[in-house]
Amino acid sequence: MSNRGFTLIEVVITSAVVACGLAAVASMFSLAVRADIANRQAAVAAALLYDKMEQFRSTPLNDPLWADGADDITYDAKYMRVWQVRGGPLRTVTITIYAENASNRKQSELIRATTLVSGTF
Repeated sequence: MSNRGFTLIEVVITSAVVACGLAAVASMFSLAVRADIANRQAAVAAALLYDKMEQFRSTPLNDPLWADGADDITYDAKYMRVWQVRGGPLRTVTITIYAENASNRKQSELIRATTLVSGTF
């Protein structure tokens, strides 16, 4: 008598191995999606920071822009750009970019830059 087919234990073991493999692939996919979101937010934050620095660079020192401020920007997520200006003739400008976490609605700091600005050389 020849036995053809698989036994129940072989099917159960094969199913367990396949399930473990699929679980590993699913966790790697989730990790890749989170990393992609973080990288995209970092790139947007760097662009927002650069844009504001360029705005400060092209604005005269007596312009109202040279005061503390903030603005909200929405691209793929909600971002908040905050700038602080300190000092007199030699000013310190700090720009910070925050992003809102979609899952818990909390702000997280993505990037911060500080520079010194002088009206004379």
